[in-house]
Order: sequence, then structure tokens, then C-alpha cells
Amino acid sequence: MSYLKNTCLVLLLIATFNNCTEIYNPNIISDTKALIVEGLITNEAGPYTIRLTEAVTFSSDSIIDSKNVTGAKLTITDSEDQTYMLTEPKAGNYVTPVNFTPKVGNSYKLHITTKDGNKYESNEETLLPPQTYDSIHVIHATESYMDNNNLKNAEGANVLVDLFKSISKSDIVPACRFSNKITVQYRYTMPVYDDAGNITPYFHWNYFGWRTFNLNDIENITPEKSTSASPLIKNHSIGFTPFSPLNYGFIMPIQAPLVLYLRVNQYTVNNDSYRYFKTANSQLSASGKLFDPITTQLQGNLRCVSNSSKIILGLFEVSSVMHHAFVVNGSQLSENVSIRKAPVIDIPADKAFSEKVDEINGTATPLPNWWEH
Repeated sequence: MSYLKNTCLVLLLIATFNNCTEIYNPNIISDTKALIVEGLITNEAGPYTIRLTEAVTFSSDSIIDSKNVTGAKLTITDSEDQTYMLTEPKAGNYVTPVNFTPKVGNSYKLHITTKDGNKYESNEETLLPPQTYDSIHVIHATESYMDNNNLKNAEGANVLVDLFKSISKSDIVPACRFSNKITVQYRYTMPVYDDAGNITPYFHWNYFGWRTFNLNDIENITPEKSTSASPLIKNHSIGFTPFSPLNYGFIMPIQAPLVLYLRVNQYTVNNDSYRYFKTANSQLSASGKLFDPITTQLQGNLRCVSNSSKIILGLFEVSSVMHHAFVVNGSQLSENVSIRKAPVIDIPADKAFSEKVDEINGTATPLPNWWEH
């Protein structure tokens, strides 16, 4: 009897699933074009660039993903009833005039008219007051990564910040995103060998240089907070900085000391920008689980006002910004890590040096520690 019940249950489940199964054939509009907008204005002095491109159609044989959109007319209007005309010094790149200076508290709207007569515009975006972190610290951490299909671990420092301590529950809860770059400066020496393979006394090769890397693969945004929750955010990670030269692609002695100069741009974003970046992160972080978000066209804050069927993608971002810089100290040989504030400077382009040093009659060129000056 028990066997009969189980058999009937199995057959019933199979019939149920078969009845619920429906083949879905998506309707792909292969020749639909999409205008893509990339633009950011902040509380700093301009000029600012708005970039327009057009995504190639699904059926296109082109090896490029997009092409520049030229000959468009772009203006920005503000809440003070001012209108600013942009120029196009380079194909697809539209630049604000010299008299355009964004003000905290004002709202801005982007207007686009393309050569085919279609008109687009953004939402009104308010430039919010800039926020900064309350405190910053680092902890020794280990992160896993894939290298040639092998899972490996990297020793380094996790940089953490506390935010919004002074904001009360009655205030509007701000949101921030962080863009980070790490400049890795290195220096090491190697012996000089003679023709017989012996080390030459009093001489060595001195190698030094620097390279700059982006730290984050996805947008680093603060977690979403409800109006009833405390605005305080503690231990928000703004980046992980490995200590091994190998993690930066450097072939050098593993014990070679590195100087890690961390540049951080902290943007205070409004609701539209936060929603855009959160959605982008959700799609990039999807791992194929049942409740992962469905990948769709990433909608920004723009629309076509002359033809609602026209697709426009991208974001006209209006965010205030503050710049920070730090030197991270640590080694993969020790769990002692520290961080200290450093001047904010523009690092020169990546460069590598090598020189043969006479230890008796000459000295090596000093390593350029720009952020220490």
C-alpha cells in the first residue's frame, strides 16, 4: 500500500511539472539601436564631458560594441533657469562651457537632440552636499582569487571606513560610492654577474618604478538604509590591497618592499544614481541562483521625449565628490598593518627604471616618493 501511494505521488508530481512547463522563445529585435550616455558633473570646477555613443545592432557584423554619436546638440539647464550649451571638440565627446560651475543644492537636467531630430532628456538631478568618512582603519585579511583556473589566496589589508556618525535619524540618509586606485611603487636590487657566472663585487642592478591599478571590479556603494534605521555605517570596505608583488603582476623577489599609495574618490550620490549603480552591481554579481536578478537593459535616468520607443541607456550622474589619499603599510610576512593619510596628488604615468650602480664611486637614483613631499 505504501509503495502504491509513493508511486501515485511521483506520477502526480510529474504530471504537474509537465503541465507547468512552457517553452519561451524571446522576441529579439535585432535591428534596434540604442543611444548610450556617459556623463558626470560634480561640485568641482569643470569642464565636464558628456560622451554619446550608439550601441551596434544585434545583427551587426562589426567587431566594435559601439560607435560615436556626432553632430548632436546638448544643453544643460539648472534650477536657476540657466542654460549651458556644450561643444563637441572630439567626435562623440561634448564639453561644458567655461562658465558652467555646478552649485551644491541646485538641480541639473541634460537635454540631447540628435541629428535625426530625436530629443532626449534626463531627470532633474540635485547636487547633494559632499559627505566624508568619520574614521578609517585597516585589518589584515586574506582574499581568494582565480589564477589560471586555480583558486589562490592573497594576503593584504582590507581598508574600512565608518560613515555618517553625525547624521540623525530625522535627516535624509545619504549614500556614497567610492572609486579607488592603488599606485604600487617598488624597488629592489639584483647582483651583476661576469661571463663566468660569478657575482661581480661592488656592482648591482637597481630596479624601481610604479604602476597604478583599479581596486574594485564593481561599483563600491554604501549599503541601503531605511529611514527608521540609524544612518551610522561601520566597517564599510572601500578596497583590498594585496601585499605580494605577484598579485600586481611584478616579477621580482617576493620580499621586495612595496609602497602602496591609495587614492579614494568619495561621491555623494542622489537616488537615481544610487539605484543605477545598485542595479548594475546586482547584475554583475549574479551567480545563477534561483532568485538572482534577471539580466536586462540597465535603465538610467534618461528617456526619449519625442519617441517613446527609442532606447536610451547610461547615466547622467550629478554627484558631489571629496578626494582622499592614504599610504597602506604591511607585509605578507606579518599581520601588522597600518594606514596613514597622505597628500592627494596626481601620479605620473606608469614607468619602470633600471640602472647599474657602482657601490663605491656612485649612488643610486633616489626613489621618487611624491606623496611624501
